[in-house]
Amino acid sequence: MKYTFLFLLLLCSMFGNAQKRDIEPYVNFLENVERKSAKDYIIEQFKDHDIVILCERDHRDLTQYELIKEVLSDDYFKKHVKNLFTEIGVINLQPEITEFLKTKGLDSLYVENKLKEFQFNSSFWVLWEKYNYQYLLRTIYDINNSSDNQISYYPSDSEFDWQKVDNLEEYVREQDFEIEPRDSIMAYNIINTFERLRPNKDKKALVILNYRHAFKMHVPRNNGEIQENAAKYLFDYFGDRATNILIHQAVFRKKEKDYSYALIQNGKWDASFKALNLEDIGFDLSRTAFGRDSLDLWPVASSYTYEDTFDGFVFYRPIEDYQLVSYFDGFIPKEREEEFFRRFRIHLAYQEDTVTLEKLKDADFRKAVLIEMNTKKVRRYPNIEELIGARDDFLKD
Repeated sequence: MKYTFLFLLLLCSMFGNAQKRDIEPYVNFLENVERKSAKDYIIEQFKDHDIVILCERDHRDLTQYELIKEVLSDDYFKKHVKNLFTEIGVINLQPEITEFLKTKGLDSLYVENKLKEFQFNSSFWVLWEKYNYQYLLRTIYDINNSSDNQISYYPSDSEFDWQKVDNLEEYVREQDFEIEPRDSIMAYNIINTFERLRPNKDKKALVILNYRHAFKMHVPRNNGEIQENAAKYLFDYFGDRATNILIHQAVFRKKEKDYSYALIQNGKWDASFKALNLEDIGFDLSRTAFGRDSLDLWPVASSYTYEDTFDGFVFYRPIEDYQLVSYFDGFIPKEREEEFFRRFRIHLAYQEDTVTLEKLKDADFRKAVLIEMNTKKVRRYPNIEELIGARDDFLKD
């Protein structure tokens, strides 16, 4: 019995040491790399590039928008970059939203109402419920309201106007990205708008794209088709004038009607940063242990690595700090309720969801939907304890 116990103790020790050895290449790199904050690393990229693409993690995560706020508030950005493009926000909002965000001294109540209105009209979906958009617009307005160096903001998603949609047939017609791939439309919108900016050989822009949209190549799908990605088009056009940076994130996979989450390289990356108590750092991926890893962010097996897909990487806050925020108080005010349900019915018809369409006839159900939409929700990943455990397993002695 005594020897069995010693054997098990030795086995556990060997397993723990093996786990720690798995993260040694990453830890060794991090111990020797020049320490730059995530914000400083992103800003530094504008010294050598005109277009810097950020690969956003889960839209709902607000901690990454604290980093983006740091970038937008930086004096270098306000003086030398000034331009921001996002995947989220239909392009036909551009003229009105750009002018609004540059108008100083507006009444605070008017500002709040306009920000809600822009979010309400920002998408070809029924509405965009992620709070990140509201936070971003508020950030830009506050910066512009107090600075002479103002930021120009350009939503760049496919054109879509709900006022031109009265029925299912018109909804399908307006979604022209069903015919022309949405990523090529977004890339065209960014390129076309950028080239129309005031002539300036030094003009620059930050571009925020989510997940695969920020990959610098097109990637295969399970059915053998090729998934086109907006950043690939941007790199084709801008060449070395463009660069892209991955904001550290969890891997997500479609699981029936929901998503499941895992960590990049099963948690080895996260463990490496925790081992050195690093929560805010950026670096180039080329010729690093991180860069050489296979691209497990994409669910289809391929020969792509992280350095094939991204030029740079920033780690900003550990996974337990991520805040996934949806909805907010007053999102759908009384005067927009009728329009919301009109859109909702059209979209449900598009999805052939006859069950929910029938439920909408009930006043209590409609009231419950409105309460849901007007209540701010702050969550963490549903399997956060599992993710933390996967990371911390690599740190055990």
